[in-house]
Formats: sequence, structure tokens, C-alpha cells
Amino acid sequence: MKKRQMALVLAVMGVCSMSACAGSQEETTAAAAAAAETTAAGTTAEATAAAAEQEEDAADASQGQESYYVEMVGNSFAVQFCNINVDGAKAAAEELGNVTLNYNASQDSSQVQEQIDILNQAIAKTPDAILIAAADPDALEAQMISARDAGIPVVAYDIAFNNPPEGSLMATVSTNNVEAAALAADKLMENQDFLSKVESATADAPIVVSCLAPDAVMTAHEQRIRGFTERLYELLQEYHPGAVEITGHTSFEKPADQAAAVSIRAEIPPTKADADIRNQAQNMISQENVVAVFCVNEASVTALLSATTDGIDLDRENGRYKDLIAIGFDAGKTMKGAVASQYFYGAVAQDPFTMGYDGLKLCIDVVDGKTVEDMDVPAVWYDHTNMEEQDIAKILYD
Repeated sequence: MKKRQMALVLAVMGVCSMSACAGSQEETTAAAAAAAETTAAGTTAEATAAAAEQEEDAADASQGQESYYVEMVGNSFAVQFCNINVDGAKAAAEELGNVTLNYNASQDSSQVQEQIDILNQAIAKTPDAILIAAADPDALEAQMISARDAGIPVVAYDIAFNNPPEGSLMATVSTNNVEAAALAADKLMENQDFLSKVESATADAPIVVSCLAPDAVMTAHEQRIRGFTERLYELLQEYHPGAVEITGHTSFEKPADQAAAVSIRAEIPPTKADADIRNQAQNMISQENVVAVFCVNEASVTALLSATTDGIDLDRENGRYKDLIAIGFDAGKTMKGAVASQYFYGAVAQDPFTMGYDGLKLCIDVVDGKTVEDMDVPAVWYDHTNMEEQDIAKILYD
């Protein structure tokens, strides 16, 4: 308001000064003109001052609260990917300078009840917002409702919710797992050794492409299995129309129209335990007609390497399974080493740092009353030929 009053005073003073300089014969006309000019100047000055005041109010609003408290709930202390998520969130909090971030997680993604307990504790602390990577989104319905009813906004990262309770989830920042896994299928189809095996496959001598996952329950795993198997199913129709099938799990099965020349098989162990995943990998590679495998996460990559003497059996020259084409997902020291040594043909990598970073920023935006939307963090393909390139190397964590 001070700016508006000052603008009016200056406008009136300017017009009066102009009127005093006019001749006596023109005083009446000048006075009338001055009056009109004064009104116009006052109106313009008021509009300018009002706009400035609105800008000041908007600037004040954008500053938000003096401080924020965010609870971050992860699904695995044991996986390096999850730790990089936290690093990203911490970096965003430090950049903002007024955010207190508290992190807790279950020991691994199989400990659903442990994560439920951690989330209950987080809600009880009444933070400004909660940032969560759910081990089993469907198991958190009661907690999501509790957070909503307590006025605590929830932002998901890495793992998407299929059907969250209405009004309980503000936004999700994650990689589109279906498209990321489909990229693995696309890259497999670029491998000439694989295409040769596809072309020579028949109903009497079929080949198998496996998709190894710890489970088909976690949203990310289910989406990656579906993304890989369905894209490959479509691409292989060009070579064997009607003679391609998806087997191994009822959630993904697609029968062939005739005797299958190519079988795409979901390999799901009885539990998420490391020993069970390893046993599943061992049983898978013991079958002679398995020509390729896609491992959907770090745990399944580790299981395959363990089942192949830390990858030595996948050596391209002398390995027992030298002809097996393996593709992984994400990075980590183990995965990077397997790709660099060419035990693995390549892998699809997410950007966990950006997920955590953007997730924390979304939490603050929600608290400040800003409109937020889901954010997609694109995945990229890397192999031994490009993994040292700057744009790729920066997201390949150890």
C-alpha cells in the first residue's frame, strides 16, 4: 500500500506542475486536461502498485514455511539402490536448507510387516509429509488412510501404488518400469546371436527366454516382468507368428496359437529369500534350451551370478554357459562388474539419486500448497561399450 500511495502523490504533483506553467487564456482548458490526466495517472499508478503488491504476496507465498519435517520410509536397508535414493533426498534437503529429513526402512523388501510398523511410527510423529517406497503398496491401505485423515501428504518414490485410497497419495516419482523392461526386450532383439537362435527355433526344438524375479507381488517387479515378457512376445511374432507363448506364472501367461517355437518363461521362486532366488536361477540355467535371461533387479542379478560361480561360468570364451545371453536391471558394483566383463550383455539403469531428490522436492511443494504431478525418471541402456560415457557413468552407482 505504501508503494500505491507514493505513486498517487507523484502523479498528482507532476500534473499540478504542468498546469502551473500554462498561460492565463488556456487555464480553463489546461485545468480540465490536468484533471483528466490526474485521473488517468492515478488509475495507472493504482494498477501498477496493485500488480507490485501481488508480486510481493506471491513471493512471500513461494517461500512457504520456515521449516519442514519429512519422514522418508524405504523398503530395504540391504540394497544399494535404496541407499542412493536417500542420498538424493538428503541432497535436496541440504539444498533447501530448512528441511529435517528422517529415514528408516525395513531390512529388505520381503519384510512387509516391518515396513508397516515403521510407517505407523512415522505417521505418529505427525511430519509435514511422508516420502515412501512401498514394499507392498496393497498392504498399506490402512496407513495411507490414517496419513490422509491426519492431514499428512504422502509422496511415493520408486514404487508406484496401483489403487491408493482416494486423496491419500499426492504424487509418484519413479521410472516407468513397464517401459524400462521393454527396453531390455528391444535390446535383446538387437543381439545377432540371439536372433540366430530365434530364427533356427522350431516347435520340435524350441528355445526358452527366462525372466528371473524375486516375486511377482511388488509392483516394480510385476511391472518389469510384464514389460519384458509382453514386449518380447510382440517382437517375436515377426519370426514365429502364433508360435510364441508366455509361461511360468498365471499372472503373465499367454498361450501360443500353435505348438510354440519360443517360450518366454517367468521364473518366480517360492519366497524372496536369497537362497530361493539362487536355487531358481540354478534350476533355470540347467535347462539346455534356455538361451537368454532377464534379471529384473539387483537380487536376481546377484542370484544368477552366484549360480554361475560369480559369473565365471558366463565368460564369453570359456564359460560353461558362455552362450547364455544375460541382461540385468539397475547398477551397483556387482552389476557393473558383470557388464564390464561381458558376463552380462548389458543392463537397464534407473537414476535412484534423482528419484530421491525429486521426491523430497515434491513433498515440500505439496506442503506449500503447490499443484504437483507424477514424475517419470527415464531409464537408460548400458553395456561395456558405453558405460564409461559421462551421461551413463553418472547414474551407475557402486
